Formats: sequence, C-alpha cells, structure tokens
Amino acid sequence: MTSTSRAVELGTIVGVRCSIAVTSEPWTGNIDTLVVSVGTDLGTLGWAVRTQFEGGAWETIPFDAISADKPYALPLPAPPDSTTTLSRAVLVNVEDAELGRGVVSEGSLRTATRRSLEVAGEAGALVVGLPLLATGALGQPAQLVAQILVPAAVETLWSRHTRTVRELVFVCEDATFAAAIETEFEAALEQQPAEPAELAGGVSSDLVDPNRGIPLAEDRLDFAPCVSMLATVIADHSTPLPLSVGVFGEWGSGKSFFMGMLRERVEGLAASPNPRYCREIVQIGFNAWHYTDTNLWASLGDEIFRQLAGSGAVAPDRAERLRIELAERLDQRRQLELVTEHARATATRLQAKVDEAVERRESSALNLLDALRHSATFRRGADRLWRQLGIADEKEQAEVLVQQLEGSLDEAEMLRQASTSRLGLLSLAGAVTLLGLVLVIPVLAAEMRNYLALGSGLSALMTGLGGIAYLVSRGHAGLRSLRRLREDLQREMRSTAEHAISDRMSATLAKLHAAEADQRVAQAQLDDVIAHVGELGRQLAQLAPGQRLYTFLAERAQGDSYARNLGLVSTIRKDFEQLVTLMNEWRADPEPSDSRRPIDRVVLYIDDLDRCSPTQVVDVLQAVHLLLAFELFIVVVGVDPRWLLRSLRSRYSDLLLGDDTADVDARWHSPEDYLEKILNVPLILPRMSTGSLGRLLQSFAGTTVPVLGGPSGNPAVRFGRLGSDDVASIPIEPGSEVATQHLKPLASLAPHPLTDQELAVLGAFGLFVETPREAKRMLNLYRMIRATRDLSSSSRFLGLDGQPGEFEAVAVLLGVLAAQSCVLGSLFDAAPNTAAGIRGGLAHRDAGLMWYEFVADIAPRWSGDGSANGIVGSLPEHHVAHWDRLHRGLATVSRSITFVDLADLQTWLPRVRCFSYIIMPAGQLLR
Repeated sequence: MTSTSRAVELGTIVGVRCSIAVTSEPWTGNIDTLVVSVGTDLGTLGWAVRTQFEGGAWETIPFDAISADKPYALPLPAPPDSTTTLSRAVLVNVEDAELGRGVVSEGSLRTATRRSLEVAGEAGALVVGLPLLATGALGQPAQLVAQILVPAAVETLWSRHTRTVRELVFVCEDATFAAAIETEFEAALEQQPAEPAELAGGVSSDLVDPNRGIPLAEDRLDFAPCVSMLATVIADHSTPLPLSVGVFGEWGSGKSFFMGMLRERVEGLAASPNPRYCREIVQIGFNAWHYTDTNLWASLGDEIFRQLAGSGAVAPDRAERLRIELAERLDQRRQLELVTEHARATATRLQAKVDEAVERRESSALNLLDALRHSATFRRGADRLWRQLGIADEKEQAEVLVQQLEGSLDEAEMLRQASTSRLGLLSLAGAVTLLGLVLVIPVLAAEMRNYLALGSGLSALMTGLGGIAYLVSRGHAGLRSLRRLREDLQREMRSTAEHAISDRMSATLAKLHAAEADQRVAQAQLDDVIAHVGELGRQLAQLAPGQRLYTFLAERAQGDSYARNLGLVSTIRKDFEQLVTLMNEWRADPEPSDSRRPIDRVVLYIDDLDRCSPTQVVDVLQAVHLLLAFELFIVVVGVDPRWLLRSLRSRYSDLLLGDDTADVDARWHSPEDYLEKILNVPLILPRMSTGSLGRLLQSFAGTTVPVLGGPSGNPAVRFGRLGSDDVASIPIEPGSEVATQHLKPLASLAPHPLTDQELAVLGAFGLFVETPREAKRMLNLYRMIRATRDLSSSSRFLGLDGQPGEFEAVAVLLGVLAAQSCVLGSLFDAAPNTAAGIRGGLAHRDAGLMWYEFVADIAPRWSGDGSANGIVGSLPEHHVAHWDRLHRGLATVSRSITFVDLADLQTWLPRVRCFSYIIMPAGQLLR
C-alpha cells in the first residue's frame, strides 16, 4: 500500500484472513483481484483502474451481460515499471434489474457481493479487494452499504464457496467508513457458527441391548415395513399360539437391530387403544452367546422366569396402581386408628384435669393442716425430729417443714439453725471448753515434767471432738428423718386431696373412666381388625390367580432348580406347564380388585445364536420346540441361516442329508425340513437398497436424515422390475394397516376377512403343500403379507377394480416356496444366456411375458445328452424330479388364476422370497 494507506486487521474466517485498507489507490496494495462496480459503463473506481492499466481489454467488456448474479472477470495487464500485484478485476452491476436502472436493493447488493467473491475464487484469486459497492457514481450511503455488504461477504466465506481465496481486504477511503466496516464485521461474526477447533472423530457402537426397543424413526435399512408387518401378527389377538419366527441374515446384516425395532413396535401396538391387539405382552431378550459357558437350557429357563417375575409388581406403573389399591384396602384400618386415637386423647385430657385439681388441692395450706392433723406418722416422729434438729420453736418448725415439702431446704442452713438453738449452744460451749483445755495442758505438762497432765489433755481433746461429732451426727439424722417425713406427708396429702375433690369432680372422673374404657375397647377392636385383615389379605393373595402366578414366578426366579441341572429338561417342561395353567386360570377368573392384568403372551427374542457352537445351536432349537408346546409363547430367533444349517448337518450328520446328494428323496431328510418343524415363519432380512448406505453412514455420524419414505413424505415406494438383490423395500400402500400405524395414531379398524377367491387359489397348491404344518405356514405367511396392502376399494390386491388381483401372484409365490425345492434359487434368479437358448429365471424375464410360456419353460425335456429346460439349460439328473414337480404343480394352479403375464409376480418376488431360506442369487443354495 501507499504511504498514505492504513490497514486494520479484522480476523480469520475458515482460513481466510480479513482486513480493512483505508486508501484511494487499492491497486497499490498487495491484492491480485479487485471487485469493481459498473453499470452501462465504468464507474469512478473503474475509470481509475483503467487509467492505471491501459493495456487491458476495456473495449470488449460486455456491460449488458453483467448483472448482480453474473459478474465478469477481466484480466489486467501488468503496467510497465510497476510492482503492483493486481492482475484481475471482477466487474459487477449492483443494480436491481427488476426495479430498473440506477436502483440498488438490499437483495441485489447482497447477491453482487456473494457472486463477486465466488467468481474471484473460480478465477484463482488469492487476495481479493472488496470496496463498498454502489457508494461512488450510484451515491449510496457508505454506512448503509456496509450493513449489507459486510455480512454478505462473511456469509460467503463461511460457505466455503470462495475456493482459492486466502485473504479478503475491505477497501474504503475514509476512517469513518472503516469503523463502520469493523462494527458490521464483528456483528456478522456473532451470527455465524464458531469454527470447530478440531475435526470430529469417534466410533459407532455395534452393541444392541436385547431388552431395549428401538424406535422405527431410527430405521436406516428400510426394515420398518417388515417390522410393522411382523409386529401386527405378534400383537394380534387372532394370531394362534404358539408361534415361532426365524429372522435370517448374514453376520452384521442387522438382525439384532431388526429385533430391537420389532420389540418397540410390539410395545406400541400393545399400548394402543385398538382392541384388536393384546394389551399385556411380556417381551424377553435372551442373548444365547452370553451363556455359552453355562448350561444353555438352565440359562434360558432362568432368564424367562426372572424377567417374567420382574415384569410384575416392580414396573413403575403397576407399582403405582398397587399403592392406590393398598390405600383403599387400608381405609377401614385408618378409621379405627382414628377412633382409638380420639379415645386416647379424650382420656388424656380428662386425666390432666383431674391431676390439675388434685395438684391444686394438695398444695394448699388447708390441705397441709388437714394432713398434719390426721397424720399418725407425723405425731409419732415430730418430737424426736425436732430434738434431733435442735428446733424447739414452733414457728421455726413450720418454716423448716414447708421448705422441706417445697424441696428448697438448705442442709447447711439447717445445721446452722440447729446450732443456734439452746441445746445446740450448750453442746457447742462444752465442746469449746474441752478444746481449750487441750491447748493449756501441754504447757502444764512441760512445767510438771510428768505424763499425767498429757494424758488428761488427750482425754479432754477426744471428749471435745466427740461432742462436736455428736452434734453434727444428730443434725444429719434429723435431716434424714425430715425427708422421710416429707414423703409420707405427700402421700397422705394426695390421698386427702383426692377424697376432698371426689364429690366436686365426680362427673369428670366418670367421664375419665368412660374414656379409658372406650380407649381399651377401640384398641382391642383395632388389634382384632389388623389381625383379621392381615389374615384375610394373605388368604386372598393365595387364592388370587394372579398372585399365585407371581408367587410361582418369584419362586422360580429365586430358586436353584435350574442351577442344579438335575432332570433339567423335565423340570423346565413341568414349570412351563404350571406357568400356562396358572396364566389360564387367572385369565378365566381375574381378580376385579387386582390392578395387574393377566399376561396375554410372552415374546422371547433369541439373538446371537450364530456365535454359538453347533451343539448349543441345536440345544436352543430344541428349547424353542419345547416352548412351542405351550399356547403362551412367541419365539423370535435371529441367526445366520447358513450357520444354522451347518450346525444341524454337523449334529445330525447321519440323519440329515445335503442338497448335493443324488438321492431324489433327500429333500425329506434335509435340514430345512428340521427347521420347518420348529420355525413357523422364516423371514430373511432385506439387503441394503440403493441409497440406504448414505442414510446409514449419516446415522452413524449423528447427522439428521430423512424419515423413511419418499421426498413427499408418502411412505409408498413402488418398484419397477427388480432383480434378486433389490429386496430392500416393501411398499406400504396408502390406507393399509401398516401405513395407518405409521401416519396416524392407531385406532380400531375393521379387518377385511379372507375372501373365497383367495382361499380357492391357496387351495390349488395340493401338489406342493402335503402336510398340515406346511398348510398352516403358507396361510400364516399369506395373511402377514396381506397386512401390508390397502384393503379399500382402490386397492388392486383383491382385484376389486375389475383387474386380476395381486393376491394371485402372492399365492403362487408362496405356493412355490412351500415346495421346499432345491431348485427354487434357479427358478427365481438363473441368469439368461441367449446364445445357448437359456431364458433365465423369473427375475430376469420380461414383465410382459405370458405366464403360460414361463410355466412351459420349467418343464424338463429330454435330449440326446440328457435333460434340459428353458430356465437353466442342462439339468443334473438329481434335479430333474424337482423341476418336473414344479412344472406339474404350476400347471395345475394355472387353471385357478386369472393373471396372464409376469408383471405382478416380478413386483412381489422381492418381498415374498424373504420368507424362505433362499437368500443367495443364481441358484446358490445355503449349505
């Protein structure tokens, strides 16, 4: 800068240094880019810059194209014999184009400032000079311009849109303007967020508490529709028990997270006013891996009973209700306590009145005289007492007696008075005389020089001292006699007072005796009621089904039945039988006064099973099978199905055969058959869909992410054609039950029953469904999927609009899954090979392909080299029977359906296939 310029440091914003240059020649400073205000021509600053840089392309400036939001970067040539660093001018028109020429608005000035700095950064500027725009030829007040321009510049720096800019210099010609810029800069900084001193790091925990619910709002994996669908089935009164659900997914796929969301959703349904859902649902989390070093049967039984016992009276809301109930039951006891207390208070008050009257009477002079007159004790001991005390005067005797009765007699004073009496004075004089002789005799003895005088002196001394001792002893004996006399007199005085007031207070005494009697009666009644209520309460508690249940649970939770492990399986079975019996008795005969409600069902979540050894995995499955013998439990097991199947093959290698065997009947002995017996509803977690990774990472970082649904907030997300990997999202149709749960508070909804058409299509799969268990499983899955659809007249699911209902496609896919064939993966996902004449599986076909054509491609055809079909081409010999069974079954079903192409099948395939053990594409089966 020139010698006449002055610099003011302001501070740094996101690495950009800010300052003020007070100068009329900004090109002389250390800046490489200068913002210049223009109109239809150059302004005051522009002409000054042009004079300094005459070799520039000033004649080619497109003034008509320059506006507030479209600045123009003009390169400047280096002037000869100059050390300036200015190499660029950013020309900007601050006028508001909508308001007309020469008019500057706040918005246009703010836009011009922001865009000028951004264009400078885009051009590679390092140090930018920014004058107070529009204060030259346009004549805008500098103070007003600073109020708009400075905050706009600060905001632009915070946005980090200035790219290469490292320093911003506010240019002005006057110190007053510099002060205004500084003031506005400081104010603008206060409105901006502080720059973090360090970059945040950290980690995200992978721990999911099995006993804590997770709100659906935290879903970033598109699990919510599946969670809501499954929660509806679990909480619905009409869902028959027992029920077991297998939540399948690879390690780290979110099984624990899914079950946490499911737990929260079930709790929400139970708390809803909709009578369709159970109110009392106890949910128990059990992490199998935490008990791998113990007896898993014992641990499971202990955890179930411990949490069931804890779900009762310890819950805060139930504890509060119990306190209210207890207050009502103790009302009678409180009333009796009040009656007893009132009787006691009355007796105390009357007794106080009697005591007060007696006290007044016994303290009166009349009472004292009466007591002395009638007291034989006083008459017998009075003469001897006064001789001992040496008091002969009756007045003195009365004073001593009164002082003794009042407790104010001073014994030293008493002895002094005794010594001043006639008898006392004579005794004292004799004693003094004898003591005088003691002093004279030793002198005489010295003169007489014999011991006779000394002996006489000693004898006189002893006699004098004995006289004094006798005098003191007699005084103390008199005091003792006086104290005994006082006690005797007080007793006689009180008796005399009571007799004296007996007539005058006869009414009060009668009331006192009556009050004491009432008190004794009330106390006896209270004691009897307390004992009776306590005994009755214990009897009622023992007879009440709910209390019998909780007593049983407490015994099991605190006992050591499972710790001993003796006859453990039979012990657990017996206890569960008793638990269900007590629960049913309570439900059939509820106690009206009991605030607790019978438990409708128990949901057990078993997690981390795929971290256990094969032996423990099978133990858990056997435990689940045990629980499924009781109509109380719903069991949800989270596990990697591959680990599950491998564990079963490892444990029962001689019984369960693999899918790669050539035995056509091997499927009847497969691990899938074992699981089908135990797990009623298999649910494979959907894979991460497109866009879910970004939402998941944002949730890990703690940033706000959109809630599940489309941009408009509508939860309905429709699919086009999806391959086997696109199984992430299930649509929630507007108006469906699940959508209603998401978008508004739950209310009573009349469920739409199954139609005859639905049952007819489902009943056409006789070739695939051969056991009652398979039939029940298929129907349960169908009803669960059905819960996600809109059952109003606008839905296509039931075909109420004249078109084939989508329920037909769902039924076909579920029927195929019920076939439990080892070739289902290929049927769905086999890749096409046009050159070889292989048209591929369902997911790869054209949506408009006719259904009958696809069914025809399934049929095995014999050729010279073996069997083949249009899905996969050549067929292994041991797969031919599976393909033939599928073809015959679907050909039979085709007579019961009305859809003609594959569109609905492809729409529903990603959603229905979640309810099977087939999660690998292209026919790769789980092993």
